Amino acid sequence: MGPTSQVRPIDATYVLEADRGHHLDTLLFWVFDSGTGTPPTAAEITEHFRRRAGFWAPMNRRFVGVPGHLDHAYWVADDRPVEDRVVHDRRTGLDWQALIRVLEQLAATPLDVRATAWRIDVFHDVRNVPGTTTPGTVVVLRGNHSLITGPILNPLSEALFGDRTEPVHFPGLDPVVPRVNRALAAARGITRAPRATVHYLRTMGAALRDARTAAQGSAPPASLTRTVLNSEPGDRRTLLVLRLGRAGSLPTGFTVTALALTAMSVALERYLTDVAGQCPPDLTAFVTIAFADEVQAVGINSIDWADVALRPDIDSIRERAAAVLASLVERREAASVRRLTDTNAIPSFLLPVELAAHRRRVDARLGPRMHTMLTSIRIGGDGPWALAGRPMLFGTLCPSLTSEATVTHGLIGLGDDLTLTVLTSPEIIRVPQRYAAHLETAFEEVATALRPGA
Repeated sequence: MGPTSQVRPIDATYVLEADRGHHLDTLLFWVFDSGTGTPPTAAEITEHFRRRAGFWAPMNRRFVGVPGHLDHAYWVADDRPVEDRVVHDRRTGLDWQALIRVLEQLAATPLDVRATAWRIDVFHDVRNVPGTTTPGTVVVLRGNHSLITGPILNPLSEALFGDRTEPVHFPGLDPVVPRVNRALAAARGITRAPRATVHYLRTMGAALRDARTAAQGSAPPASLTRTVLNSEPGDRRTLLVLRLGRAGSLPTGFTVTALALTAMSVALERYLTDVAGQCPPDLTAFVTIAFADEVQAVGINSIDWADVALRPDIDSIRERAAAVLASLVERREAASVRRLTDTNAIPSFLLPVELAAHRRRVDARLGPRMHTMLTSIRIGGDGPWALAGRPMLFGTLCPSLTSEATVTHGLIGLGDDLTLTVLTSPEIIRVPQRYAAHLETAFEEVATALRPGA
């Protein structure tokens, strides 16, 4: 499929799924340190974004559906001025913990992607920011998952805060149209429906034949042990932000993602033992897999999931880390862009039907598919990033919650400096600071155990 102003089905699923239940908006924020200088004023920040407007202009869009899902939705231009998109919060001088409470409220509040796909909130003079002794400036972006995903974090950060003058490429981002005649679009969709249906049936037939002959490998079981993490998260949110620093030297071939997964394994084992008396041996995390080479053809959400066994049954940290890495490597190799391309073949009128059927299949399962989730991204390779001349201290990503992913982790490496965010709810992690303490301790223990000569 070439460039089109129509929303790819793989991206539209996040809008339609949110219409049925939990919103799936992603929350990002970046922290800037003024050091011994003066923090930027609201006017300076607005002018900064106005100067950069040409770089982030491709993101200015909103979702416009077609009546009766008779055709796929369209991305339509959202030409509001910078002042309408960048909101300066009036609560200046919040301390860090007070800001976290505000961010929890923002994470719980959905955006209307049909009005705007994203917005920015700026918080001034935030006190007690981890890593600085002077007040910081925090820029928060909330965006619908149909547009804002983990892989877009780096180009989006470059567009908003970079110093380069050449255009920024947003992978998978197709053009917009100024407006849509929805009745005409519905009529076009009706004429295309027979051919699209035949193509989809052939696609799914081939997928089913391949699935019957595919080897099962050593994937985790289809249904896992249910834990206190596998409950309905409700509407409230809990946010934890951990500045982890640098991982230090790791064994050859061992990734920061595997390090984070091992730390999550240790921390969750200890937390579940604390609150429930035991941790299941089949503890499993879903990890996002980005298909960088196919992104332009697939869409913005060119991501799949790898189900990684966290192996709490292995006591030795080094041996557990090796088993987690092996599971991650195996599941990444098994990941395929096929599911995404198959989804993109679905006719528009069948998309909500298939999503509803998928939800029924998930609800009918005897056990959960995961216990937690991790998205791991390294950013900052395009040069220094700053807000009105003030350097970036760190950036974060908070993947959204779902009925299945009730504890989500976002690991962001700004260069080699690591920040881990946890988004959950009071219904799931009832003692969040205990889990945060377990995570910090586990990260240090795992990093120390993996250093050469340990």
